Amino acid sequence: MAAIKLNRATLAEQVADLLVQRIEQDGFKPGDPLPSIARLAAEFSVSKPIIREALKTLEGRSLIEVTNGKTPIVKPISSDSLRLFFERAIALDSRSFIELLDIRRGLEIQSVLLAARHSTPDEIVAMRGLVAAMQAALYDHARYADLDLELHLKIALASRNTLLFHLVESIRDVLKDTIQEGLRSRFTDAQLVRVQALHEAIVERLAAGDAAGAASAMATHFDDAIDAIYRSLIKL
Repeated sequence: MAAIKLNRATLAEQVADLLVQRIEQDGFKPGDPLPSIARLAAEFSVSKPIIREALKTLEGRSLIEVTNGKTPIVKPISSDSLRLFFERAIALDSRSFIELLDIRRGLEIQSVLLAARHSTPDEIVAMRGLVAAMQAALYDHARYADLDLELHLKIALASRNTLLFHLVESIRDVLKDTIQEGLRSRFTDAQLVRVQALHEAIVERLAAGDAAGAASAMATHFDDAIDAIYRSLIKL
């Protein structure tokens, strides 16, 4: 293989980028080992320390997994980087709840549209079980938030769209806070009952294979949540 010319001011970064290309072009799969450090050093005509630095860069991007004494492997697709981004956004500005809900709204509507076509009977049974548990925990905000989160992740999984699932999963740690904020923003029993009724409607529309109905219920659910949180925030 011909030697690859590199800008020596950014050798590690360039090697990292070239390794990403190599992984893509050669069809590496999650769990596949990379070539040895010695082989990569020879291939890119750089020193072993440069290769190690490049590998650390890719590890920081969550693209590979490096374990002492073992060959680095390609890491499965995960939502770690996106999760950190959303967590930071919320930490810096609590009003980002509204923007996060806007993002969730689009993702969850698409998720439920796909889930209406792909959900299995077993998945519907599991969703109905979660909705029943949510009814029992309606006035326990922390428990309700846990169950609500689990339900939305199951719907995303049922979409059979891996990237969509990872997008929904990426904000799972801040979803719980968002849900609890929404519940705290609803001041009457009737409003809490409406939250539950909409979740039940989403699941029953999924069970019927009614994509439009499920999407409509999901959209109403998020419109209510965004409105409730917005009203709460403007009072701060």
